[in-house]
Amino acid sequence: MPGVVVVNPDSGSCEAPEADLAAAFPRCRIHQVADGAVRPEVEQAVRDEPEFVAVAGGDGTLRCAAGILADTDLALVPVPAGTRNHFAREVGILSLEDAARAPSGRRRRIDLGEVNGEVFINNAGIGVYPRIVRRRKADERRMPKVLATLAAVWADLRSFRRFTVTVEGRSYKAWMVFVGNGRYGRSLFDVGQRGSLDSGVLDVRILRADRTLARLRTVAALLMGQVEQSPMAVFNEVSEIELTVDRPEVDVALDGEIVRLRSPLVFRCRRGALTVLVPDDDGAPGAPGGATEA
Repeated sequence: MPGVVVVNPDSGSCEAPEADLAAAFPRCRIHQVADGAVRPEVEQAVRDEPEFVAVAGGDGTLRCAAGILADTDLALVPVPAGTRNHFAREVGILSLEDAARAPSGRRRRIDLGEVNGEVFINNAGIGVYPRIVRRRKADERRMPKVLATLAAVWADLRSFRRFTVTVEGRSYKAWMVFVGNGRYGRSLFDVGQRGSLDSGVLDVRILRADRTLARLRTVAALLMGQVEQSPMAVFNEVSEIELTVDRPEVDVALDGEIVRLRSPLVFRCRRGALTVLVPDDDGAPGAPGGATEA
Protein backbone atom coordinates (compact mmCIF):
# COMPACT_ATOMS: atom_id res chain seq x y z
CA MET A 1 0.00 0.00 0.00
CA PRO A 2 1.15 3.64 -0.41
CA GLY A 3 2.50 5.60 2.50
CA VAL A 4 0.64 6.69 5.61
CA VAL A 5 0.80 10.28 6.85
CA VAL A 6 0.19 10.84 10.57
CA VAL A 7 -0.49 14.46 11.55
CA ASN A 8 -0.46 15.86 15.08
CA PRO A 9 -2.25 19.22 14.73
CA ASP A 10 -1.53 20.06 18.39
CA SER A 11 2.24 19.83 17.91
CA GLY A 12 3.91 23.23 18.16
CA SER A 13 2.89 25.52 15.33
CA CYS A 14 1.99 22.55 13.06
CA GLU A 15 2.11 24.54 9.86
CA ALA A 16 1.00 21.65 7.64
CA PRO A 17 -2.62 21.99 6.48
CA GLU A 18 -4.23 18.73 5.41
CA ALA A 19 -4.76 19.97 1.85
CA ASP A 20 -1.03 20.72 1.50
CA LEU A 21 -0.14 17.30 2.90
CA ALA A 22 -2.53 15.60 0.47
CA ALA A 23 -0.84 17.40 -2.42
CA ALA A 24 2.62 16.52 -1.11
CA PHE A 25 1.80 12.84 -0.54
CA PRO A 26 -0.66 11.77 -3.27
CA ARG A 27 -2.39 8.37 -2.87
CA CYS A 28 -1.36 8.29 0.80
CA ARG A 29 -3.76 7.93 3.70
CA ILE A 30 -3.71 11.01 5.94
CA HIS A 31 -4.73 10.71 9.60
CA GLN A 32 -5.04 13.66 11.96
CA VAL A 33 -4.57 12.52 15.54
CA ALA A 34 -4.26 14.03 19.00
CA ASP A 35 -1.08 13.70 21.11
CA GLY A 36 -2.22 10.52 22.83
CA ALA A 37 -3.22 8.81 19.57
CA VAL A 38 0.11 9.09 17.73
CA ARG A 39 1.45 5.81 19.13
CA PRO A 40 -1.54 3.58 18.24
CA GLU A 41 -1.78 5.17 14.79
CA VAL A 42 1.87 4.41 14.00
CA GLU A 43 1.53 0.91 15.48
CA GLN A 44 -1.40 0.29 13.14
CA ALA A 45 0.69 1.57 10.23
CA VAL A 46 3.40 -0.98 11.04
CA ARG A 47 0.80 -3.76 10.90
CA ASP A 48 -0.56 -2.46 7.56
CA GLU A 49 2.94 -2.50 6.01
CA PRO A 50 2.80 0.71 3.95
CA GLU A 51 5.71 1.91 1.83
CA PHE A 52 6.65 4.48 4.49
CA VAL A 53 5.24 6.45 7.43
CA ALA A 54 5.37 10.23 7.23
CA VAL A 55 4.87 12.03 10.54
CA ALA A 56 3.95 15.72 10.65
CA GLY A 57 4.64 17.31 13.99
CA GLY A 58 7.39 18.44 16.31
CA ASP A 59 10.30 16.53 17.78
CA GLY A 60 8.15 15.05 20.55
CA THR A 61 5.76 13.57 17.99
CA LEU A 62 8.65 12.23 15.92
CA ARG A 63 10.19 10.70 19.07
CA CYS A 64 7.00 8.74 19.67
CA ALA A 65 6.96 7.46 16.08
CA ALA A 66 10.68 6.64 16.10
CA GLY A 67 10.27 4.41 19.13
CA ILE A 68 7.76 2.27 17.24
CA LEU A 69 9.59 2.22 13.90
CA ALA A 70 12.98 1.43 15.45
CA ASP A 71 14.54 -1.85 14.31
CA THR A 72 11.88 -2.38 11.63
CA ASP A 73 12.20 -2.13 7.84
CA LEU A 74 9.55 0.61 7.75
CA ALA A 75 11.08 4.03 7.03
CA LEU A 76 10.13 7.35 8.62
CA VAL A 77 9.65 10.56 6.66
CA PRO A 78 9.91 13.48 9.12
CA VAL A 79 7.61 16.35 8.11
CA PRO A 80 8.75 19.59 9.83
CA ALA A 81 5.50 20.85 11.34
CA GLY A 82 6.49 21.68 14.90
CA THR A 83 8.13 24.66 16.54
CA ARG A 84 11.84 23.99 16.07
CA ASN A 85 12.04 20.79 14.02
CA HIS A 86 15.61 19.96 15.06
CA PHE A 87 15.52 16.35 13.89
CA ALA A 88 13.92 16.96 10.48
CA ARG A 89 16.34 19.79 9.79
CA GLU A 90 19.37 17.71 10.72
CA VAL A 91 18.47 14.91 8.30
CA GLY A 92 18.12 17.47 5.52
CA ILE A 93 14.35 18.03 5.47
CA LEU A 94 13.74 21.75 5.92
CA SER A 95 10.27 22.08 4.44
CA LEU A 96 7.14 20.24 3.34
CA GLU A 97 8.55 20.28 -0.19
CA ASP A 98 11.67 18.45 1.01
CA ALA A 99 9.50 15.89 2.81
CA ALA A 100 7.44 15.35 -0.35
CA ARG A 101 10.61 14.40 -2.28
CA ALA A 102 11.88 12.05 0.42
CA PRO A 103 9.84 8.92 -0.52
CA SER A 104 11.63 8.80 -3.89
CA GLY A 105 14.97 9.61 -2.29
CA ARG A 106 17.39 7.59 -0.18
CA ARG A 107 17.08 5.41 2.92
CA ARG A 108 19.46 6.40 5.72
CA ARG A 109 20.25 4.71 9.00
CA ILE A 110 20.12 7.00 12.04
CA ASP A 111 21.11 6.33 15.64
CA LEU A 112 18.62 6.58 18.49
CA GLY A 113 19.30 7.30 22.14
CA GLU A 114 17.51 5.27 24.79
CA VAL A 115 17.09 5.59 28.54
CA ASN A 116 15.28 2.94 30.60
CA GLY A 117 13.37 1.79 27.52
CA GLU A 118 12.36 5.29 26.33
CA VAL A 119 13.92 6.47 23.06
CA PHE A 120 14.98 10.00 22.17
CA ILE A 121 15.96 11.37 18.79
CA ASN A 122 17.71 14.56 19.94
CA ASN A 123 18.59 14.67 23.63
CA ALA A 124 17.63 13.91 27.20
CA GLY A 125 18.11 16.21 30.18
CA ILE A 126 17.69 16.14 33.95
CA GLY A 127 17.99 18.84 36.59
CA VAL A 128 17.38 22.42 35.56
CA TYR A 129 16.63 21.51 31.93
CA PRO A 130 13.30 19.71 32.50
CA ARG A 131 12.28 22.42 34.99
CA ILE A 132 12.78 25.03 32.28
CA VAL A 133 10.75 22.92 29.84
CA ARG A 134 7.87 22.51 32.30
CA ARG A 135 7.83 26.20 33.27
CA ARG A 136 8.02 27.25 29.62
CA LYS A 137 5.05 25.05 28.67
CA ALA A 138 2.98 26.57 31.47
CA ASP A 139 3.89 30.11 30.40
CA GLU A 140 3.13 29.39 26.72
CA ARG A 141 -0.58 29.65 27.55
CA ARG A 142 -0.16 33.39 28.11
CA MET A 143 2.90 34.44 26.07
CA PRO A 144 4.81 33.49 22.90
CA LYS A 145 7.16 30.51 23.15
CA VAL A 146 10.34 32.59 22.84
CA LEU A 147 9.30 34.84 25.73
CA ALA A 148 8.17 31.82 27.74
CA THR A 149 11.60 30.23 27.30
CA LEU A 150 13.40 33.41 28.39
CA ALA A 151 11.15 33.75 31.44
CA ALA A 152 11.75 30.12 32.42
CA VAL A 153 15.54 30.41 32.10
CA TRP A 154 15.59 33.63 34.13
CA ALA A 155 13.47 32.12 36.90
CA ASP A 156 15.63 29.02 37.16
CA LEU A 157 18.89 30.96 37.10
CA ARG A 158 17.70 32.47 40.39
CA SER A 159 16.54 29.19 41.92
CA PHE A 160 18.82 26.38 40.74
CA ARG A 161 18.36 23.18 42.71
CA ARG A 162 21.34 20.92 43.10
CA PHE A 163 21.14 17.15 42.96
CA THR A 164 23.68 14.35 43.29
CA VAL A 165 24.47 12.18 40.31
CA THR A 166 26.86 9.23 40.36
CA VAL A 167 28.61 8.30 37.12
CA GLU A 168 31.08 5.43 36.82
CA GLY A 169 31.67 5.39 40.57
CA ARG A 170 32.17 9.16 40.91
CA SER A 171 29.55 11.42 42.49
CA TYR A 172 28.89 15.05 41.60
CA LYS A 173 26.63 17.75 42.91
CA ALA A 174 25.09 19.03 39.69
CA TRP A 175 22.71 21.57 38.24
CA MET A 176 22.07 19.67 35.03
CA VAL A 177 22.87 16.53 33.05
CA PHE A 178 22.49 16.58 29.26
CA VAL A 179 22.74 13.44 27.11
CA GLY A 180 22.70 13.98 23.36
CA ASN A 181 22.04 11.45 20.63
CA GLY A 182 25.17 11.96 18.53
CA ARG A 183 27.98 14.52 18.64
CA TYR A 184 27.09 18.13 19.37
CA GLY A 185 29.43 21.15 19.45
CA ARG A 186 32.01 21.61 22.18
CA SER A 187 30.25 24.39 24.09
CA LEU A 188 28.15 23.13 26.99
CA PHE A 189 25.02 24.74 25.56
CA ASP A 190 25.92 24.31 21.89
CA VAL A 191 23.11 21.82 21.47
CA GLY A 192 21.22 23.21 18.49
CA GLN A 193 23.00 21.21 15.80
CA ARG A 194 24.95 17.95 15.64
CA GLY A 195 28.02 17.00 13.70
CA SER A 196 26.62 13.52 13.08
CA LEU A 197 23.65 11.28 13.78
CA ASP A 198 25.33 7.98 12.98
CA SER A 199 28.52 8.04 15.07
CA GLY A 200 27.34 5.50 17.64
CA VAL A 201 27.95 7.80 20.60
CA LEU A 202 26.05 9.65 23.28
CA ASP A 203 27.25 13.17 24.11
CA VAL A 204 27.17 13.49 27.92
CA ARG A 205 27.50 16.88 29.65
CA ILE A 206 27.30 17.58 33.38
CA LEU A 207 27.07 21.09 34.81
CA ARG A 208 28.64 20.75 38.26
CA ALA A 209 27.47 22.45 41.44
CA ASP A 210 30.06 21.11 43.89
CA ARG A 211 32.74 23.82 43.76
CA THR A 212 33.18 26.90 45.92
CA LEU A 213 30.77 29.67 44.88
CA ALA A 214 29.33 27.25 42.33
CA ARG A 215 26.26 29.34 41.57
CA LEU A 216 28.20 32.56 40.96
CA ARG A 217 30.88 30.77 38.95
CA THR A 218 28.26 29.08 36.78
CA VAL A 219 26.39 32.32 36.07
CA ALA A 220 29.67 34.13 35.34
CA ALA A 221 30.79 31.38 32.96
CA LEU A 222 27.44 31.52 31.18
CA LEU A 223 27.59 35.30 30.81
CA MET A 224 31.13 35.14 29.40
CA GLY A 225 30.39 32.12 27.19
CA GLN A 226 33.22 30.14 28.76
CA VAL A 227 31.42 27.23 30.41
CA GLU A 228 33.25 24.66 28.27
CA GLN A 229 36.64 25.83 29.64
CA SER A 230 35.36 25.91 33.22
CA PRO A 231 35.94 23.15 35.79
CA MET A 232 32.20 23.42 36.37
CA ALA A 233 31.56 21.38 33.20
CA VAL A 234 32.22 17.68 32.50
CA PHE A 235 32.11 16.27 28.96
CA ASN A 236 32.13 12.65 27.84
CA GLU A 237 31.33 10.52 24.77
CA VAL A 238 30.12 6.99 25.38
CA SER A 239 28.00 4.30 23.76
CA GLU A 240 26.35 3.43 27.08
CA ILE A 241 26.35 4.94 30.56
CA GLU A 242 24.52 4.51 33.86
CA LEU A 243 23.60 7.52 36.01
CA THR A 244 22.32 7.14 39.57
CA VAL A 245 20.40 10.11 40.96
CA ASP A 246 19.80 10.82 44.65
CA ARG A 247 16.07 10.09 44.47
CA PRO A 248 14.02 7.03 43.46
CA GLU A 249 12.34 8.80 40.52
CA VAL A 250 13.53 11.64 38.35
CA ASP A 251 11.95 13.86 35.70
CA VAL A 252 13.75 13.47 32.37
CA ALA A 253 13.13 15.79 29.43
CA LEU A 254 13.14 13.67 26.27
CA ASP A 255 13.11 15.85 23.15
CA GLY A 256 11.31 18.54 25.12
CA GLU A 257 8.73 16.27 26.76
CA ILE A 258 8.89 15.40 30.47
CA VAL A 259 8.88 11.70 31.40
CA ARG A 260 9.29 10.42 34.97
CA LEU A 261 11.73 7.49 35.19
CA ARG A 262 13.20 5.44 38.00
CA SER A 263 16.85 5.75 39.00
CA PRO A 264 19.33 4.46 37.97
CA LEU A 265 19.08 5.83 34.44
CA VAL A 266 20.73 3.54 31.90
CA PHE A 267 21.46 5.38 28.66
CA ARG A 268 22.58 3.60 25.51
CA CYS A 269 23.04 4.37 21.85
CA ARG A 270 20.99 2.19 19.51
CA ARG A 271 23.22 2.45 16.49
CA GLY A 272 21.45 2.59 13.12
CA ALA A 273 18.14 1.68 14.75
CA LEU A 274 15.97 4.04 12.70
CA THR A 275 15.57 4.24 8.93
CA VAL A 276 14.61 7.63 7.50
CA LEU A 277 13.86 8.64 3.93
CA VAL A 278 15.54 11.83 2.72
CA PRO A 279 15.64 13.65 -0.63
CA ASP A 280 18.36 12.55 -3.04
CA ASP A 281 19.86 16.04 -3.06
CA ASP A 282 19.79 16.59 0.70
CA GLY A 283 22.70 18.82 1.48
CA ALA A 284 21.29 21.00 4.18
CA PRO A 285 23.58 22.04 7.03
CA GLY A 286 23.44 19.44 9.73
CA ALA A 287 22.49 16.57 7.45
CA PRO A 288 24.33 13.48 8.68
CA GLY A 289 27.09 13.14 6.15
CA GLY A 290 28.25 9.65 5.50
CA ALA A 291 25.20 8.04 7.08
CA THR A 292 24.83 4.38 6.30
CA GLU A 293 22.37 3.55 3.56
CA ALA A 294 19.92 0.80 4.44
